[in-house]
Amino acid sequence: MLRKSVLQYWFVLLLCAAIAITFSGCGAAGAGSSGSGSAPSPGAGDGGGTTPTTGAITIAMNPSSATVRAGSSQKFVATVNGSTNTSVTWSVNGTAGGNKTLGTVGTDGTYTAPATLPSPNSVTIQATSAADSTASGSAAVTIQNPIAVVNIVNPTTIPTGAFTLTIYGSKFVQGAQVIFGGTTLTTTYVSATQLTATGTASQTGSVAISVVNPDPGSASSIAYQETVSNTAPVVSYDAAVRFLEQSTFGPSPQLIAHLQQAGFQGFLNEQFSAAVSTLPYDITTASNATVQNNFYLNALSGQNQLRQRVAFALGQIFVVSGVKITQDGTNPSTNGLATWQQMLEQDAFANYSTLLKDVTLSPVMGHYLDMVNNDKPSGSNNPNENYAREVLQLFSIGLYQLNPDGSLQTDSSGNPIPTYDQDVIEGFAHLFTGWTYPTKPGGTPQKHNPQYYGGPMVIWESNHDTGAKELLNGITTPAGQNSSQDLDAGLSSIFNHPNVGPFIGKQLILHLVKSNPSPAYVQRIAAVFADDGTGVRGNLQAVVQAILLDPEARAGDDGTPPTVDAGRLREPALYITNVLRGVGAQSDGTRLVGYGSGMGQNILFPDTVFNYFHPEYQIPGTSYTGPEFELLGPAFAITRANFVSDLTFSSIGGTSAGLDYWTALAADPNQLLDTLNQLFLHGQMSSDVHDSILTAVTAVPATQPDVRAKQALYLVLTAPQYQVAQ
Repeated sequence: MLRKSVLQYWFVLLLCAAIAITFSGCGAAGAGSSGSGSAPSPGAGDGGGTTPTTGAITIAMNPSSATVRAGSSQKFVATVNGSTNTSVTWSVNGTAGGNKTLGTVGTDGTYTAPATLPSPNSVTIQATSAADSTASGSAAVTIQNPIAVVNIVNPTTIPTGAFTLTIYGSKFVQGAQVIFGGTTLTTTYVSATQLTATGTASQTGSVAISVVNPDPGSASSIAYQETVSNTAPVVSYDAAVRFLEQSTFGPSPQLIAHLQQAGFQGFLNEQFSAAVSTLPYDITTASNATVQNNFYLNALSGQNQLRQRVAFALGQIFVVSGVKITQDGTNPSTNGLATWQQMLEQDAFANYSTLLKDVTLSPVMGHYLDMVNNDKPSGSNNPNENYAREVLQLFSIGLYQLNPDGSLQTDSSGNPIPTYDQDVIEGFAHLFTGWTYPTKPGGTPQKHNPQYYGGPMVIWESNHDTGAKELLNGITTPAGQNSSQDLDAGLSSIFNHPNVGPFIGKQLILHLVKSNPSPAYVQRIAAVFADDGTGVRGNLQAVVQAILLDPEARAGDDGTPPTVDAGRLREPALYITNVLRGVGAQSDGTRLVGYGSGMGQNILFPDTVFNYFHPEYQIPGTSYTGPEFELLGPAFAITRANFVSDLTFSSIGGTSAGLDYWTALAADPNQLLDTLNQLFLHGQMSSDVHDSILTAVTAVPATQPDVRAKQALYLVLTAPQYQVAQ
């Protein structure tokens, strides 16, 4: 197995990480984890000493009243008038700082409601002047029940007829009811993290399950989709986990259950028809940071998982970067990274020829690799060769002639045969002249339009070189052709080059399935690229399907131990999303960008056109390729451990982890570990790792089930066996 081959290398890195964590604690701050301190807020403090006043002191509270759900917070601001001493002290129903029953208020005026409703369910927040204890302001707070959160429903597939459900989640209260497809079930409250419910299912299909807490403030949880079926699963649980690791941003209990019933092909058909992601922001004003956050938000919660995953892979082959693609702050234009992401999703299952043309005419790529405003020859000035060089070397055919199985062709002396020479580069550079940014709405077309990403590049025909050009495959364009004729001829010569199938096919295998595909695997995929079975060349949907259903990809679905060359290291973005989707976390993506960057993958910001890591990177001390291992220096390994530590033992801003389900299992450490093994390691955890983790978890007292659960999660998710997806 790949993990065995790199075990010694890995443990050196983990030793460094362990030393760092030993000295800094389980919540050790890494590149993606930061502590924060707060300066005293205005209106906070003890106001010691004598303070002059300017008249009668009054205190205004903002807001003057509020409704807060149990366990949630509300910030109050006290404005002191009539004194230069603006310090106040805070209390709840006259109790300084509040208490567990009434809720607490901090020195900055932030009130946190108790986890359980008090009786009555209203309190008064008071701010008292430090200069005059008789002067105060108050705000009335009504406390409502929290909104329940559903993390996991067992069983994962419900049969028709009578059934019993166990719902795991958080913020359940006495009187909570389970709603099954609009029908209220007979519900038993077990704890704040567990309910049971009974009912009868009469129809098969998908059904929404939610939990409604009672008044005051009755509201429904987000619906959890379950499947009602009398059909035995067509895919085993372990095989479903493996398939989803390769085709999505991570398995979740819901998606595993759905795939088991739909089967591989049924799931693929659904995903192929899934729409492009919508953008929850104004594309004309959104910052690059917003686009980065939305990448993680979509990856965690979007339904078009395969489309996103393939677009992510394509984005690491056809590379652009926010390092250069920035907005003009004085005259904001459409966000380039957002339009680029949408284009990759749109073309993820299209024909490669369509993708190649869209990439070539994208103003984002044009700006990044200098094709935009690329002028025809004038005097001693020659066209820029940047895009001409990279579209050949990185986006299509590579440097050397390939056999259909991806191996190098060699000459009689054993030297690899180049795919092109300088004359071809110059031919394409001249071919790519005359294109400029799309014209802004209301603007006047010109030879060099100003920066704008709201559409494909447009041609300024008189700036296009109409001379003859040497291309690939022995093709030379005739002089006198216009820009469209030249472009079509150039892209056609690339598209029809025999290298494209094995070159692009192998890279997609590397990003989706494994780092060391056999030549036979590459050749099978190249054959599908050449002909999808209907005579069509370049059908990416057929290529993706062939990659995921290939026998080499599905080897191990039956529980057979992986071969020595199987799997790939989870690159940072996939490591983050797999962990979060597995534990059922909710996130707005805000802090995840920082963690990914701390692991070496600042999403949408690769340092160079060669991506975050080189596709041919070899794992030190082995003969195996492991591209993602290029990002696994000691500092990056520490950040991986810190990410899981923060998620389990501390917190991640903007992200809430659904750990209650695991806490409910902690009474039986064996069951807890077996469940983690299935979900995260598709049953492949070694006996040594299992026994070591079990010993550590059992050592935690049974009276601390939450700590047991966190310990188990931390040890499983940081283990080398999980980090290398098999």
